[in-house]
Amino acid sequence: MRKIKVFARFVRIKAKAFYRRHERFFPVGFFLSGFLYDSITLSRIDRLSDNLVLLAYIILAGMLILLIGLMETGQVNNKKILRYKKWYPNILQFMLGNLFSAYVIFYFKSASIHKSMIFVGLLVLLLLLNEFLHHRLVNITFLCTIYFFAVFAFLSFFLPVITHTLSAAMFFSSGAIAFLLTSLIVSLIYRRVFRQYPQRLVKTASPILSVFAVMAFLYWTNWIPPVPLSLKSGGIYHHVQKTNGTYELRFWRPHRYQVWVTSDKNFRYSQADTVFCFTSVFAPFDLRARIVHHWQTYDPRRKKYISTDKLSYRISGGRAGGYRGYTYKRNAKPGRWRVDVETPKGQVLGRIDFRIEPAEGPKGKEIVVRK
Repeated sequence: MRKIKVFARFVRIKAKAFYRRHERFFPVGFFLSGFLYDSITLSRIDRLSDNLVLLAYIILAGMLILLIGLMETGQVNNKKILRYKKWYPNILQFMLGNLFSAYVIFYFKSASIHKSMIFVGLLVLLLLLNEFLHHRLVNITFLCTIYFFAVFAFLSFFLPVITHTLSAAMFFSSGAIAFLLTSLIVSLIYRRVFRQYPQRLVKTASPILSVFAVMAFLYWTNWIPPVPLSLKSGGIYHHVQKTNGTYELRFWRPHRYQVWVTSDKNFRYSQADTVFCFTSVFAPFDLRARIVHHWQTYDPRRKKYISTDKLSYRISGGRAGGYRGYTYKRNAKPGRWRVDVETPKGQVLGRIDFRIEPAEGPKGKEIVVRK
């Protein structure tokens, strides 16, 4: 028994020495563990268990911020609680790492690389700030601002999932709920200060309101991805037909060995041909929305793409592979084309680039795929 006690004491001493020696690396470990955990475990944005885990992180992070705030303002004197004061920011960092990594995964799946990736880049930046600004995790104003953004970003896709509605009302309701929740935490921490110095209320609330304004701007300018929708696949074909719930897609493969050619990306156009755009868009169960195929062609004289058609169809969610649909265009002119897959508001899920060129000679082997 004495040897066991001696060994346990030895282990404790070594562990404390190891922690003191590598203390600066522990935040990195908490951050990476949170990111890797979400990368491995998260699957679908409408999966109830995943959303409940994120909701638990939101609630626990709020409680930790409240606890840190009460300690920093001297409102907590319990020695047992204060004993682990150093660890609370690390635990909070782990939770924020989990939340922001989940957002990067979900928003990245829903983002068009040319536009909405700006918002995804902002999420990645917050992941890095969560690491490099570890010393700021005791600054209550900074913490509450980050928390407001975390709650806002979560509710922006969680509310549409549970209400089966994707709209501006859902987005701004998310912001309002996030603001009320953050305001409750701030008021509990600074209730004494605000009574004596009411002007501090404006100073504390300004960063949160600024984030709200930035989010509103990004939403109205379509820089925020249209989560929980995401483009699963899409392509250009010269024939699309639906039979018994299965879509038959046809495209030309110029040479048999070109197995990497999986659509008519270089559309060899003959008179009377029809150009089809087929897409598969994921939406949560029971969520109904309208998808727009925005057809555009490049004008060499004006040196920009010009809109030719906006064709749409309705989708309903629940299918893991996405809701399938297509639009088509006749009498298309040769040149560079693209189809932006959008929401009616203009948020872009993805872009399909292709070229139309006159067919000269045989088109190759016709390939048929079914989806």
